[in-house]
Amino acid sequence: MDTKLLEQEKAELNALINKGVTFEVEDTDFEGVKRFFGLFKKRSPAKVKRTFRISEPTLGTLDRIAAEWIEVAIDEAALKGDDGMQRARTLVAKHAIRAAKVVAIAVLGNDFLIPKHNIGGVVRYDEDWRRLDELTELFARTVTPSQLYRLCMLIAAMCNLGDFLNSIRLMSADRSTMPIRIEENNEG
Repeated sequence: MDTKLLEQEKAELNALINKGVTFEVEDTDFEGVKRFFGLFKKRSPAKVKRTFRISEPTLGTLDRIAAEWIEVAIDEAALKGDDGMQRARTLVAKHAIRAAKVVAIAVLGNDFLIPKHNIGGVVRYDEDWRRLDELTELFARTVTPSQLYRLCMLIAAMCNLGDFLNSIRLMSADRSTMPIRIEENNEG
């Protein structure tokens, strides 16, 4: 393959990872309209566009996303059988909320952790489960399957698993404390 094309693809991926990605969902919010000189309020629904950003996840966020991905198990052979549509519907029922949760985790990123208190120079964090549940519920009711597919592709690209694996390879390949055999086996 042409090295120029590979370099261009790598540059585009790095730009995507560094800048992040934004997406919009359309939600319903309720506006209060005052009636009878402000004594009564009538709440009427209004469509609102909400914008979210997915950035390169930290290792903690990557760990939370991976914990959700592990729970998804798909038997590809069973989907190709006679009752493939029924099995697909079962998978939707089983994993729709999990898919929305993965998007919510990616959107929250490090904001999932809230600094709680500082004791002796050590900062303790609480996890913001309420915000995660709110975003999961929002994405479950507003994200379409085609939008979910695009978001999952972007999240997979943003996770930058290639660089993560290369980092692990560097850590495991040449350790300074790795035993080196001094004596050679001179049998024979």
